[in-house]
This record gives sequence, C-alpha cells and structure tokens, in this order.
Amino acid sequence: MNSSFHRADFLCKSKKCVSLFVAILLLATPLWAQRPTTPPAQPQAKTPRIPDPTFETLLGADTYKLYGEVRNVGQLLSTGGAGEIVDPIIKLANPPQEFQSIIKFLKKNEEALATSRLLFTSWPARADVPNAFVAIEFATPEEAAKFSPKLETFLPTVLPPVPIEPEGKPNTPPEAKPSEAGKQPMAETRKEGTQASPPAEKRAGSARTEAPQEHLPFVISHKGNLVFISDKSFKFEKLHPPSSKALAEDQSFRIAHDRFSNESIFLYFSVALEDRSKPLASPTPVVTVKVAEPSARSQSDPSTRPPSSSSETPDETRNVMLVGAPQSTPEPPPPVRTRQQQAQMNASSQMGQMLDLLGVGEPQWPEAVGVALVLDNNEYVVRAILIEPPERRKLLLPFLPQLLSGATYAAEAPQVLPDDTEVFVSASIDLSQTYEGMRKEAEIRAKASARQIQTSAKDAPLDAFAEFEKKAGFKIKDDLLPTLGNEIAVAGSLKTLQGVGVFGAPPPPKPSPSPGEATTDHTKGSDVFPMLLIAVKDRDGARRLMPHVLDGLGMGEANMIAQVEKHDDAEIVNYAGLFAYAFVGNFLVISEAKTVRHVVEAWSNHQTLGSNTTYRNFTRWQARQTLGQIYVSPALMDSYREQLNKQAPKMDPALRDSLMSLSPAPQAISYSLTNEGFGALHELHLPKDLVIAMVAGTSASMSAIKQGSPETNEMIAIGGLRMVANAENTYSAGVGKGSYGTLDQLVAQKLVMLELFKNYGYKIDLVVVGDQFEAVATPVEYGKTGSRSFFVDKSGVVRGDDHGGGPATVGDKPIEP
Repeated sequence: MNSSFHRADFLCKSKKCVSLFVAILLLATPLWAQRPTTPPAQPQAKTPRIPDPTFETLLGADTYKLYGEVRNVGQLLSTGGAGEIVDPIIKLANPPQEFQSIIKFLKKNEEALATSRLLFTSWPARADVPNAFVAIEFATPEEAAKFSPKLETFLPTVLPPVPIEPEGKPNTPPEAKPSEAGKQPMAETRKEGTQASPPAEKRAGSARTEAPQEHLPFVISHKGNLVFISDKSFKFEKLHPPSSKALAEDQSFRIAHDRFSNESIFLYFSVALEDRSKPLASPTPVVTVKVAEPSARSQSDPSTRPPSSSSETPDETRNVMLVGAPQSTPEPPPPVRTRQQQAQMNASSQMGQMLDLLGVGEPQWPEAVGVALVLDNNEYVVRAILIEPPERRKLLLPFLPQLLSGATYAAEAPQVLPDDTEVFVSASIDLSQTYEGMRKEAEIRAKASARQIQTSAKDAPLDAFAEFEKKAGFKIKDDLLPTLGNEIAVAGSLKTLQGVGVFGAPPPPKPSPSPGEATTDHTKGSDVFPMLLIAVKDRDGARRLMPHVLDGLGMGEANMIAQVEKHDDAEIVNYAGLFAYAFVGNFLVISEAKTVRHVVEAWSNHQTLGSNTTYRNFTRWQARQTLGQIYVSPALMDSYREQLNKQAPKMDPALRDSLMSLSPAPQAISYSLTNEGFGALHELHLPKDLVIAMVAGTSASMSAIKQGSPETNEMIAIGGLRMVANAENTYSAGVGKGSYGTLDQLVAQKLVMLELFKNYGYKIDLVVVGDQFEAVATPVEYGKTGSRSFFVDKSGVVRGDDHGGGPATVGDKPIEP
C-alpha cells in the first residue's frame, strides 16, 4: 500500500516539474530571441597569395617590341659552341676589358647557370618601364637568392656608378613595391631590409661621401626563382598591365616561340607593335633641335659635310712638304663606243628601269619576326619566320613589294649548272602576278611624267613595258610569259658576287694601265660573268620570241651577227662575243659565250652541280619542295683558310694550332625558303669551322691594325690616299668652285683626317698647282712602319712601289684593289 502511495506521489511531483520546466522554456524563448547575440567567431579569411612571376606571366604583349631568350646559359660557352667563337676574339682582337670580364664571370658560374634561361627585352612601347630589362630563371628560389649577391658584386666592375644629371628626375622615392623585385637601390637612398642592397654599400667609408653625386646605372633584385637586372626601378603591374594579355598568350609570339622552342637563342620582334607605337612619346633620348641645326658655315655652304668626330684643331702643325711642281697627267680622252656597245648600254639601261619597278610600292612588312640560332652538329643554324596573315600576298622579300613568290618547286637548275659552280641562287616567282604589279607602277610613273611636262595623252611618253612591246611586236603577258616557268636562278663564281658586293666590298674599276704596261686580260669569262637561268615550258615558243626580245631592248641589229652552235640537244646563239644564250634542258641560259659554252659542255658530260657530292650532302637537309634556295661552295671557306695561313706567323701559338686543326673537309653554306602556313620560313646553315675561321680572320686583322704591322699600315695608307682623292673632288665641286684644296683646307672642311696617317706610321704630302694635285704617302720609319710609298693624283689611281722611303711618282705601277 505504501509503495503504491509513493509511486503516485513521485509521478505527481514529476508532472509538476516537467510542467514548470515547459512553462519557463515557453516564457524564456521570446526573451532570449530578443537578446542581442554575438556571432560565433569565424576563421579569419586569408589574403590570396600573389603567385611569383614567371617568364610566361612577367611581360604584357604590348610592353616591349624586342624580346630575347637564351636557354641553358651556362652550357653555351662550354658545349654550346659559343666558346669556340669567343676564344679567337679574346686572344686576337684584344676586346675591351669589360667584355673579357663578362666572359670570365660566365665561365666561372657556368655550373650555376647550366640549365638557366635568360630573358632580355628592349625597345619599350611604354614610357613607364625600363629601357633594358633582364631576367634570369633558376630552378628554385634558393638558387636565385644565392646568385643575386654574385651579380651585385660583379656588375659594378663593368658598369661603374655614373654621375647624377642635374636635370634628372625629382628626388622622389623609387617606384617599387616593398619586398618585391623592382625595388631600386639608388645610391642616394639607403633603406633597411631591401632585397637588392646596392653593392656600393660594401665600399669603404670614403666612398660614401661621393654617393650623393652618383648612382649605379642598374638595379638588381629577385623574386621567386627569378633574378632581375634593369636600368631603373619597375613595378610588375607596369611590365604586365592587368588590361593587357600576357606576351605568352599573343598569337604571333606563340607561333614563333613554339616553332623555335628547342633552339639555344631566340629573338622576337613585334613589327605590328612598332607601327602602333610610333605616335607615342619615346622614353629614349631624342636629338634636340640644337644638335640637328646646321652650323652657320654649313648654311652658307651646302656642300660642306657634317663635322667628323675626330677633327683637327685649327692651329695644329701640318706635316706638309712641297716637292716641286706636280707632273701634269693628261686627261684621258673619253672612250669611243661602237654601235654594238652603245646598243648594249641602252638595253642595260632599259632593263634596269624595268627591274627597278620591283621595289616600287608600299613594303609589306610582317606582323612579327622570330629568329633562332642553334649549333647543330658541326653547323650553326639560323632560322627566321616572318609571321603574317594568310590572306596577304606571298612576297619573296618584304622590301620588294612587286616580287611575288610562285608555287613550291623542286629546284631543277642544279641539273643544268656545271659542277664547279661556286654560288647558286634559285627562287620560284609568279611571273604573271609580278609583271602585273610592275606594269601598273610603270603606268603610274608614265602618267606622272606626262603631267610634269604638260603634254597631251596622245603625245605622252610610253612606259618602259609599253615601249618594249612596241619595239618587240608582241605582248609580254599574252605571248612571252606563257612560255616560261616559275624557277629563276642566278649562278657564278665567288668573283662574280664579289663584283656585285655580295661577299666583301665590290672592287673598284681597274685603273687604266700605265704606258708600256700589258693590256692582256687573262681573266676567264666563267670567273667573272654570272649566269641567268629561266625555266622554260615552251622551248619552241621561247626560241621564236628571243630575236624579238632583242628588238624590244633596242638591240635588233645584233640578230644580224648571231651565230648558232649545235651541241647535242642544246643550241647556242652567240652574238659576236657580246653575249650568248642557249636552251639547255628545261632552261634558257643567258651569259657570255664562254660561260654558256661551259654550261652546255658540263651538261652534255653529266658533270652538273646536281651530281656534285658536296652540293648533295650540304643540301640534303632541305625540303624537296621549297620556294627558294642558296648554295655557296667550299671555295669561300678555302679563301678564309688561305687568309689564316698568311696571318698564322703572327697568331698566338695555341690559337694557331687550334685554327690549323679545323676540319679540312669541304664545307658549304646552304639556305632554304619555305612557307609553313604562318609565314615565310628562312633557314641558313653555316659550317662551324667557317664561322670560326671568319671570326678568327677578322680578329687577326683587328689585332694587326692595333699592333701597326707594316702590311696593315700600307693598306691604311692606300685607303687614305683614296680618301684624299675623293675629298679633292668633293672640295672642287663645292667650296673650291673648280679648284682643289690644300691639306689645311681639306682638314678644315672635315674631309680628311690626318690621324689616319699619323697613327699608322705614314706621313702625307699634298701639293696643289692650278687644276692639278698630287698626294704622296711615305713611311715614317722605312722598313718598320712600312716599306712602300704611294702616289695619287686627280685620276684617282693609287700607284706605289718600294723606294727605300722616298716618294712614289706617277710612273709607279697601279695598286691592285
């Protein structure tokens, strides 16, 4: 009974407690809801970390016009082939100490830089970025931080502090973000904790007093795995503005960079950016009006040349010795030309007028140009791609706007040319489209000429092509061009191209022989006269038109003296030695008679360039279908080898042994032009030994000039006398008003530099009498500074011989160019 009572009592009390708890909860809930609450603590949001810059994100597409990249920097001077070029320069040419220090620094750190990439830019399109900017990429940030102090120690040795210009920028803090690359350690500013502390801080205390007067011309800093060198402070948002896409995302850059991703050295130039940036203010120094203004003397005398950098002081003593009246040299009578020679000159002039039209018109420059250089086995390979929209006309060369490329072809000219051909150039040309463009430009010129002379349309002069067609009696477009193919080739010897200035300076005309000298010309015709080859589709049609072509050129009378020679399937038409042509294989060959005969004989005997082993080996890399190709035989390398043999006794023994050990195997130069769809691709293969021989030969020549060898002094004296003769002609045509000038007068007009003789062991004597002058150059110390003496007069012919230190005369033999 009691247990039942207790259970009932417990249940009653429990119900009361639960009811009370529920009532309190119902009353407290609204009050609790009205109570201000504090939100729970949330984890603090972290500021997103800005990623470190990379080569791909560092630059904007419109920041710089010129971009360069060097891959595996440390390996270039060891296994990359650059060291073999640098060594002869250092040993022979004695380059500036700064250059030698840079090479030494790179060799010392070649291990640290072995796999590094180096980026360099210049030619800014914006005014708020450095003019020169370099970035070096390392594998890790630690390696970059380790290398940066090395640069801070080394660079001041080659780029010392420079004075602060008074008209420089206002004294404001450097424009750079804290703890970022781009903080500039200015000489007059010292900030604690900067990443790139100036190397000048390490100098002695005495140098600190000079710090406000000068500053370092560079800034070194690093961020991430990149080390930066620039000529002034920078901000990353200026190098790559947020509104600009990255350079790596630019389509033209991407095409060039991907095409040349494996080459050691890569260059990129944005031609389109250069065009757009022309109106912008240039951050580079600009020549002021004051500098550009002519002097009072030059205003009064238009013929006066601009002052030379090495001018003489007016009161300097001249070493001039009058040796008596000059021997008068009779003026040679003008040559008398035959009718054939005059007709040939007229034809050459007419052809020249028509060919000049190839360069008339607006040049079609590409959007961008990418260039790459790599050492491939024993060759230096240079590749260049001209990136342009696909809808543009396909030009062989941008600066010849009327020369349109034809269809791709497999060159057949080597199957016709002799196997001893030393230089061969071939291209595919769209003759029809090229002719149309030239014809339009010729008509424009003719109309402009008619307006100038104010003549009627009926009496207006014909353009060059219309005049040709009138004389020839046929239409070029309808009759001649359908008989011709696309391949055009020019070939010859090295002497041929030297004569037109391709390899070396063009030799001046040979002087007239002195009385009593032999006049026999022993030069072979095939050595000096080029060959022109034009592909022919209709031989019979072209053969019928050739006599009329001569009529169109004003040489129709030559058809009366034409002689036909039969050689197997070839036919030579010889015009009395003036020139000749023949149809050989599928080509029309035009040259002088001896050269054409040589081509026919070689073709008949199957001794052609196409069968030459050297030619085949050195052009094997080329695609079968190209737009053009060039081949230069090993004869060029042989000429450099001969030059080195002459200079060998004066070389460093170790370098001489190295150069003499160059491969004696024949090595040729080859070039190919193709189009991969994005633009013209040019590829040039240069034998490594040839490049080394050329560099060594040039370095040896520079060293000989510096050392003042007798042979070098004599060459400079010869060039100096030619300069004097040219100066006299300029003086006579200008301020001299028909009279020649004394040495003092030539020097005063900045036409002659006496240092050219004084510094190289010769003295010059100049005598002027009436309308004659004579200049003589003699060695200051006979046998030591030179052995031969030289003479020149108004004829311009330099003569000379060994006179034991005495003066040369007009009776001496002419000096061969």
